[in-house]
Amino acid sequence: MTAQELGQHIWSIKESIRGLYDDSEVEDVILPFTLLRRIDCVLESKREVIAKGLESVTDEKKRAYKLKSLMNKYHLPFYNHSGLSLQKLLASPLNLRDNFKVYLNGFTDNVKDILSNFVHEDSSSGSTDLSQIYARLDRSNKLFPVVEKFAQVDLSPEVVDNTMMGTIFEIVVRYSKEATNTKAGQFYTPREIVRLLVALTLSGKESELYQPGRIFSIYDPCCGTGGMLTEGKEYMKEISGMPNLRVNLYGQELNEKTYAICKSDLLMKGELQDFEDHVMQGNTLTDDKFAHKRFNFMLANPPFGMDWGDDYREVSRESTTGGRFEAGLPDKSDGSLLFLQHMISKMDEGSGSRIGIVLNGSPLFNGGAGSGWSNIRKMLLDRNLLDAIVALPKNLFYGTDISTYLWILDNNRPVERRSTVLFIDATYKEFVVPLQRSLGKKRFEISEEGTQEILRIYQEYVPLSRTIHDEETGKERSVEIAKILDYDDFLYTQVTIRRPMRLWYRDIPDQIRALLAEGTIPAPDAPKRQRKWDFFDQLLTLEGLEEQRSDYELFDYLKQQKVKYNKGNINDVRRLLGEVSESAPEVYTDPLDSSSPMLADTALNDTELIPFKVDICEYIREEVLPFRPDAWRDESQDKIGCEFPFTKIFYEYQPLRSIDEVLTDLKALESESDTSLDSFIRSLKQ
Repeated sequence: MTAQELGQHIWSIKESIRGLYDDSEVEDVILPFTLLRRIDCVLESKREVIAKGLESVTDEKKRAYKLKSLMNKYHLPFYNHSGLSLQKLLASPLNLRDNFKVYLNGFTDNVKDILSNFVHEDSSSGSTDLSQIYARLDRSNKLFPVVEKFAQVDLSPEVVDNTMMGTIFEIVVRYSKEATNTKAGQFYTPREIVRLLVALTLSGKESELYQPGRIFSIYDPCCGTGGMLTEGKEYMKEISGMPNLRVNLYGQELNEKTYAICKSDLLMKGELQDFEDHVMQGNTLTDDKFAHKRFNFMLANPPFGMDWGDDYREVSRESTTGGRFEAGLPDKSDGSLLFLQHMISKMDEGSGSRIGIVLNGSPLFNGGAGSGWSNIRKMLLDRNLLDAIVALPKNLFYGTDISTYLWILDNNRPVERRSTVLFIDATYKEFVVPLQRSLGKKRFEISEEGTQEILRIYQEYVPLSRTIHDEETGKERSVEIAKILDYDDFLYTQVTIRRPMRLWYRDIPDQIRALLAEGTIPAPDAPKRQRKWDFFDQLLTLEGLEEQRSDYELFDYLKQQKVKYNKGNINDVRRLLGEVSESAPEVYTDPLDSSSPMLADTALNDTELIPFKVDICEYIREEVLPFRPDAWRDESQDKIGCEFPFTKIFYEYQPLRSIDEVLTDLKALESESDTSLDSFIRSLKQ
């Protein structure tokens, strides 16, 4: 049987529990039982010889050491002390429940760790309860038929090698996710996207694979079912032509069941023989299981739009200088750039590292100058890390149809690429092929030709145009699909533009009496009245305050009348008695000193986003002052911003259709509707 046929056969066992388990629960049976059956088949030829080797060893510590020695000798990453298997359990149907418990508890800790995560049990407690795997089946008299059906599936290494077993398990996992179409893409990235990301990430490093004795590492901080890790390793072996190339895989996954799937997959592929602690369960953002570790290659597809608000306290502790997130914190509604910063913190400054990450559109442009989003993007440029961004077509993922992008980072970029970024617009249908049937929201997959073309464009690293078929016009046209931009093209200065406050004062006595009546100014006999309000009582005694005066004229008049005032009085007068008017003269901080700074009217504040390559003073002189001659720049508020406006970069102006063309189409539609209506009326009369 082929891998596809075996995968379908295993998944068909779900028919035995139809009605007992919902579609979303079927994987709770099929996945762990698939793992158990593979382990049984691998142990079958070695079980007795290992048991015989342990017979004479009674001391617990020596027995553990001896077992480890025997497992290494026979290249086994696991063992079962019970001597039982699914096949042997069938020999005693009446004792199946009790024997199944003994069978599960007989596994080595690495297998029990995986099984405990399938049932959300804490394997670190020392007393893991694995009964959830079989108890429900036993209560419904379904345990025996399920065990029987799995025992009939031949997954022995002689028939199914590690690579084929990994493929079978991936097929079963995919079926389990497709069965519900519920956030399948959160845990499973389509294989053709993984392969494209891996190819882009490893591009340019092919020659290093031939260095004698070199050991490589691949890391995924949100590894899901482990597809990126295993695909990365297989691709490295493929392009190097060395099946024994040493590649260590590392990953961390938050979701317990997904972690169990990942570790099961790696275990069945033989990837955990020597590296048991290379895949860990936990929250990468708050509990980095690989602190201080550095990696050659890093791949990730972090959850789109993941809210990380609950982790804010722990994450913010590492947002200071030297922390993983020192560049800044994005909005709590999307933590994808936290994962990117985490990966950057694990780049090897000596031998160099490359990162490939799948992101949605938000990290390209969310957040203004000075925000966490913007500062993180700017950090990528400041450290010369960003190498390329590739836009993918929509409807490639199982759980979302939003726009997605592949970001490629490198901390040892070629000199000729320094301070530049390659943008590839691969959103056109020429890069994909339609699926025979949709899988959730996935309607297309990247074709092999599309993958190779995107990889070639990236490797050539030059601007490029190609011919595409325009679906709207039905014609062929040439479009730019690759552009190279300088880092400075993404930077801008957010400049704050101020305009002066302009005030008139008139009918001051009437205004003060109105303020007293409404309580804005406390009455003279009000308890605990502040002394500053005495100033307004004094104004009521002056004559001539009914006349209209500017700010300078008012305070000059008060000076002539020997009225003393302080800064607080000036602010209160302007706030309570001044009338904003474009026709009034400017207001100065010191009302009687025109050499003091002008007071800004905050209601007229504006900002200008000025490209980094444009002289700010010249921009203001040409774009601001002709329209607002009294405006000035507040340099203390300047902020540097950074965004990657992908859509704007590839925007192509399309002329509007002429009126004649539009009218012709409208007349054609009108004629069609009349014909259809006439036909409908005739059919009614028949």
